Amino acid sequence: MANLKCNIITLNVRGIRNRVKRRSIFSYLKDQNCHFYLLQETFSEPKDERVWKNEWGGDVFFSHGSNHSKGVCILVNPSIVVNVENSYKDIDGRIIAIDVICNGVNLSICNVYAPTSCQFQGKFLQILNEFMTSNLNITQLIIGGDWNATLECIDKKGGTRWKPTAYRNGIISMMEELDLIDIFRKLKPHTKSFSYESKFLKVKSRLDYFLIAKHLTQHVHNVETKTATTPDHKAIKLTLKLSQVTRGPGLWKFNNSLLKDKNYLTLITESYSIISEKYANIVDKRLRWELIKMEIRGITISFAARKAKEFHKQESDLQKRLDEIDKRINNSCDNQNIDDKLKEFDKLKNEFNRLYEIKGKGAIFRSKARWVEYGEKPTKYFFNTDGEKKL
Repeated sequence: MANLKCNIITLNVRGIRNRVKRRSIFSYLKDQNCHFYLLQETFSEPKDERVWKNEWGGDVFFSHGSNHSKGVCILVNPSIVVNVENSYKDIDGRIIAIDVICNGVNLSICNVYAPTSCQFQGKFLQILNEFMTSNLNITQLIIGGDWNATLECIDKKGGTRWKPTAYRNGIISMMEELDLIDIFRKLKPHTKSFSYESKFLKVKSRLDYFLIAKHLTQHVHNVETKTATTPDHKAIKLTLKLSQVTRGPGLWKFNNSLLKDKNYLTLITESYSIISEKYANIVDKRLRWELIKMEIRGITISFAARKAKEFHKQESDLQKRLDEIDKRINNSCDNQNIDDKLKEFDKLKNEFNRLYEIKGKGAIFRSKARWVEYGEKPTKYFFNTDGEKKL
């Protein structure tokens, strides 16, 4: 047993009915190395469950909205050891929750998408309160999502002057009643960080956050805002320290996309003649062919590892640069001289999204994607065949 981290991420995806976008989002989520993924505004319908679960390769728990609004889901990383004991959902596509035993620790994880209209927010809060107290273990509760409300003045920049709303006050009252903590603000009381941006309205807000049971705060290692591939929301990642069984190495599998790489094809073409000559004295043709394949496999693994390392470094560098620029923008008071930073951010964000579109086209859909279309049995391929040993 090792004391490792348990990660949970929340992200408003603004609809993932489009296959290309969904694959890009799934690829981005996979790279965040989380145990649980809370998505809002999925625009899912019951008929989508089978395909989406197959594409993900593991458990997905839904509360459906319509094909153009609402919808929430919780995705479970299929490569982890976790027991989902119960699941609960509302009927309006705004609340989904699971009771889990993760690494021997009981947790109630809840995902919410609050209404944007103040006309419906009060009713939503009432339903949420009843939902949690009736179904969930409040002392082990982690609830995250898009709350569509800022809790403090520091959580908003631009637009009309901030003032507390009745809905915001209702959230605060609920937190006090159920002993819940806004963990980001507790750990970072003076940090300006925004999860949502409206360029049209020139407003930034921290609408996405985790509220967790006070009892669990001692296990929180970090909470951070991360640039995502979605249009106007950032991801919020919560990290806890839990015990976990250390896993062994996975199974290597050939990545078909290498066949489109000119450098790889040149390398194999040049290597093949050298390898063939090396084993030319082997009389048994079958043995000679197996030895040649063994050598090519070794060359391929090394090439793929280098390529993956370069690709991941590019992703990591872009993510860090985006986060750095975003932090400068959020904390800048000089609006006149910030245009260059905004342009740089948009340019890097487009490149960031492009990387995940490329990755999304190849991730789900390499050798195991056939069952998505032809109804074969789903597997854990999304994590296990697209892991560290492949690009």
